[in-house]
Amino acid sequence: MPEENGKLFKVVDKRKISDSESESGEQEGTLTKQEEEAEAEKETAGEKSLEKDLREEAQGESNAEIPNFEADFATFIYSLNTQALLFLGKIPNPISKKYEKDIGTAKYLIDTIDMLSKKTKGNLDENEAKLVENVLYDLRMAYISEKK
Repeated sequence: MPEENGKLFKVVDKRKISDSESESGEQEGTLTKQEEEAEAEKETAGEKSLEKDLREEAQGESNAEIPNFEADFATFIYSLNTQALLFLGKIPNPISKKYEKDIGTAKYLIDTIDMLSKKTKGNLDENEAKLVENVLYDLRMAYISEKK
């Protein structure tokens, strides 16, 4: 029997698996340490496989790999830029493949990038500062052209 802190304990599974099982449903847990480790590895592999299947299903492709993006400031700004362009009707919605406009949401995203620019002033490197400046300029010009 397994031992924990010097005390013996008994594992009891009270689920009824078949009609031939005894009424109490008691079974002693008799797995060796190696068997327990093998079971744990199977569970981990199964969970990883399930996670991969769910990701692939969410993408709508059976063999798709999920890109591994690094979470950095430039990537975040680019994601906000892409969302703003989508809401300005400059790029199609990736799901519906249609050009859709929501000027209010686009303005919110532009204002968000502007707020980030102000809050991070002096803390960005030269490339990041230029990126934010250029993205804001391009989005504001696109916003003005759509607002007319």
